[in-house]
Amino acid sequence: MGSAKLFCLVDRPFWKDVDPQTGRHRMSMTLSDRMTRGTYLLDRGEGRPGPICLSYTWADDSLKWLPLYGEERTEVMLASLREIYPDVDRWLHIIASPVTVSWEAERDFMGAFEANLPGRHRYQRRLSTHFVQEDLPERFHGLFRAGDDVSWTTGWADGAVQTALNAVWGGGPPPRGCQLPGQPRPG
Repeated sequence: MGSAKLFCLVDRPFWKDVDPQTGRHRMSMTLSDRMTRGTYLLDRGEGRPGPICLSYTWADDSLKWLPLYGEERTEVMLASLREIYPDVDRWLHIIASPVTVSWEAERDFMGAFEANLPGRHRYQRRLSTHFVQEDLPERFHGLFRAGDDVSWTTGWADGAVQTALNAVWGGGPPPRGCQLPGQPRPG
């Protein structure tokens, strides 16, 4: 799966300005069915410059952005956000050229999630097999990590379930009858 992100540096966290009519912030993190898909506001402190992720898209949506330069992407994203926040002029706050990241355009791109193959990265085997603790010093026994971020299939529920099962398997001897002879752990 591919992904595209568009970041701009803004002069201050302008989204925290209070709208006098509503009493709320003028803008907030936005998940949308519009071109931006996801807009994330990264606050580095009052009055300090900081990044705003104008757009975070996935899959087919991210492919649409590949032919456009950062400035062109920014124009499209700002036009889309103006439909949601007509009283906020983000152009006035941008103080640097936009930065784009498109996974599909990166060297050695293999896609996200399912392309995270065993042994591909230096520490991956130890991270993803931490539940096998027989050969570790006793002080390292009993701590098990689980979740999509420590599995072969990062970012998806199947990886979270797999690592949870590994942790259960690592917590004690395998139940009788469920491990085939010669079958390495986990079951």
